[in-house]
Amino acid sequence: MAAITVDRVCQAMSVRAPLGLAESWDNVGLLVGDRHREIASLMTCLTICPRVVAEAVAGRVGMIITHHPLPFKPLHRITSDSLPGRLLLDLIAARIAIYSAHTAYDSAPAGINQRLALGIGLDAIEPLLPHTSGPHASGPHASGPHASGPHASGPHASGPHASGPHASGMAKTEGASKNPLANLGSGRCGRLTLPEPAGEVLRRARTLTASTHPILTGDPQEPVSRIAIACGSGGSFLDAARRKGCQMLITGEATFHTSLEAQASGIQILLLGHFASERFAMEQLAAELAAEFPELHVFASRDERDPIPTTT
Repeated sequence: MAAITVDRVCQAMSVRAPLGLAESWDNVGLLVGDRHREIASLMTCLTICPRVVAEAVAGRVGMIITHHPLPFKPLHRITSDSLPGRLLLDLIAARIAIYSAHTAYDSAPAGINQRLALGIGLDAIEPLLPHTSGPHASGPHASGPHASGPHASGPHASGPHASGPHASGMAKTEGASKNPLANLGSGRCGRLTLPEPAGEVLRRARTLTASTHPILTGDPQEPVSRIAIACGSGGSFLDAARRKGCQMLITGEATFHTSLEAQASGIQILLLGHFASERFAMEQLAAELAAEFPELHVFASRDERDPIPTTT
């Protein structure tokens, strides 16, 4: 078997989540590492933290695909005086490459929001905020350390990466359009075949994401049929959900005031937790990359934990 390089994995990821779809403010692509270096193992995670770094170094991982970028903000210096500096120094010393698709993966045709929409059984799925001027049109975003900024979705729903449990959903979403810019946009919205109690939607979302502390802001018996999706910190999508006639917004986290506004608007919010709303997709990504690259040992981080644990 041919050796797998860092660049081969980067190319595979750029097909799954074209980097041109990322927010203009985001930091995506290969962030650390030598493109020509051959690797034997690959690990996915949601966020690079001390636990993840220790796991990667101990396991002699060659490359990490993280959802949240490291570094995210520009660094004037890389020293052990800051947490990002310490993490980067350890990874660079171990020659571990870092790749992030972040907002491109949020909105890709087989990205996190699409997976959430399909996983809870939505049909007629479309962007929550359609873009009118290309991938970097402005609007809110649903992931990452900030709760504002634009992001886009992408047109690539076919090819070697359109396989697995979500491939049929991609075809469903793309429809018959041949316009390569069709269906660009942030978030997702769709409808259930028949109205269902909000509590039943919560149950399916909890099963899909392994959320340990989902919170529903309204009556679990209230029927809902049109639902908006915004992974991560998606409270900024409330207005878009209202305009689309949604009765529910599913996201990771939202503020107190956003929840009050939703209540006044008659929209339920289902909060899965930021970690749960995105981590499941990184686990699915690991399984898909393992099938694509049988030469590699590919796995999702086993030591990564939700920093906001369940309270009893």
